[in-house]
Amino acid sequence: MKSWINILKGTILSVLVFFSVSFLFVLYRISPITSGDTYHLEIGFPFIYYKQFQLQGNPFLNSSWHVTYLLIDCLITWVIVCGLYLLAKKKN
Repeated sequence: MKSWINILKGTILSVLVFFSVSFLFVLYRISPITSGDTYHLEIGFPFIYYKQFQLQGNPFLNSSWHVTYLLIDCLITWVIVCGLYLLAKKKN
C-alpha cells in the first residue's frame, strides 16, 4: 500500500514538473529577446507537441497538436520524476 502512495506522489510531482517546464518553454519562446519570429510558437520538450503559426497573407493563426508527442513527453517526464522520487524515498 505504501508503494502505491509513493507512486501517486511521484505522479503528482511529475505533473507539476511537466506543467512548469511547458510554461517556462512558452515564456522563453514569447520573449522578445530570444524570439525573432513573432508569428511562430512551438511548445514541448523534447518533442514539440503544439505549433501555432501564421501563414503569409492570412490574418488568422493556424495551430496543430501532435497528441502522440504530448503523450511521449508526459511519459518521459513521469518516468524521470517518479523514478528519481522513488529512488530518493528508497534511500531514506
